[in-house]
Amino acid sequence: MDRNCVLSIIPERSFIDQSVDITLSGLQQNQKVIIRAVSKDYYCINSGLSEQGQNSTWESYGTFIADDNGNLSLGKTAPVEGTYQMCDAMGLFYSMKIRELCPAKPAKELSEVSENRSFHILFTVEADGKILTSKEHTRQFCDETIRSESIVQKGLIARYFTSDIIKKRPAVIVVSGSDGRIEIAQTIAEVLAQRGYSALAICYFGMKGTSPNLSQIPLEIIENAIEWLKKQDSVDKKRIGIYGRSKGGELVLAAASIFPDLTCVIANTPSCYVYEGLKDKISSRHSSWTYGGKELPYLKFSISVLFQMIIKKMLGQKDLIRWMYQQLITKGETDKASIAVEKINGPILFLSSEADSIWPSLLHCKTAVHRLNEKKFQHSYKHCTYEKAGHMLTLPNQSIANLKKWNAGLEEWKQACLDSWRKTTDFLDNWSHNI
Repeated sequence: MDRNCVLSIIPERSFIDQSVDITLSGLQQNQKVIIRAVSKDYYCINSGLSEQGQNSTWESYGTFIADDNGNLSLGKTAPVEGTYQMCDAMGLFYSMKIRELCPAKPAKELSEVSENRSFHILFTVEADGKILTSKEHTRQFCDETIRSESIVQKGLIARYFTSDIIKKRPAVIVVSGSDGRIEIAQTIAEVLAQRGYSALAICYFGMKGTSPNLSQIPLEIIENAIEWLKKQDSVDKKRIGIYGRSKGGELVLAAASIFPDLTCVIANTPSCYVYEGLKDKISSRHSSWTYGGKELPYLKFSISVLFQMIIKKMLGQKDLIRWMYQQLITKGETDKASIAVEKINGPILFLSSEADSIWPSLLHCKTAVHRLNEKKFQHSYKHCTYEKAGHMLTLPNQSIANLKKWNAGLEEWKQACLDSWRKTTDFLDNWSHNI
């Protein structure tokens, strides 16, 4: 270790949607150093279930040149090489990649799911193969002022996060995408709770007490969540919103069109249509959602379209899943499968990506907005879209395991996540203060 070399990270503990300043002093004039960030307990919201265990090793690095005074600021200096390229104080955070994968088995019961409130990153400074200094940084989704409660009852598997100071707050129901589970949803709920909301993360399939497949999911799950929240001393029952991304975006639009107690909706890369469900990753021949024991009308998967997809894949064509959904829209009964977004009892925020490789979220959002215009929707609504962000518009400065899979560029995706999360929190704050 070099006692003259001082690594400063301010603040020493930070929240996930908070930026930090990383500086170095005590280096030699124009000295070349490698700054490496390594985490062995990283919870990455953008990873698959097998990658979300806290045993894999994640790493990023950058090679930097100190200034004439032997100082270095990551917010003012771009790396000459590394896992990211732009001048960005947060570059080592969002560019982390899996160095060693230790696959995790998905938990079957809620009691087996860790809350993953924080993780640690060890920053080291190296020169000529030697470590000059190091420092550990703690990154938090929420802190100890947030209390939690697990709910395991018939029709509701959920985890609740709110401040330990009892006060009626606006509440947000959070659901994940097509994994249907609680891990990602609770991470977003933790962050919202830290920002002053009461947040309820819901599992809607894939764990004990819920359906094993994404098919015929009863919207009563959301109805039960609403009723549970209305009974809490920490919830203002007139201010209950809902957040969902991807397939969860489809879910929240469908639920909010039925349940008037939901007075705010964030639909992140959603669908404006109800699609056919999946069973063991193939078409289920049933709707994704039901209510009152009846299936919601849906767009059906087509055998001919699936056959065309196989041919296109053999020819090396890309974005086939998005192409498939576009074909379903073109050939399906969209009038019946369209979600009645005009019945939603409050403001709506739509987030989409032009480069979405999973499904045409931009088209979905434009179609929903057109319907709101046609029906003369009585509440406010906003659509924000991002050109090169891909499908994963999530929490800011989190890493992503496979950018190519999501059809996104690192810097464009990073900026889109920052902006979309800012739009999300601004939208929620405006809603919660104006009811």
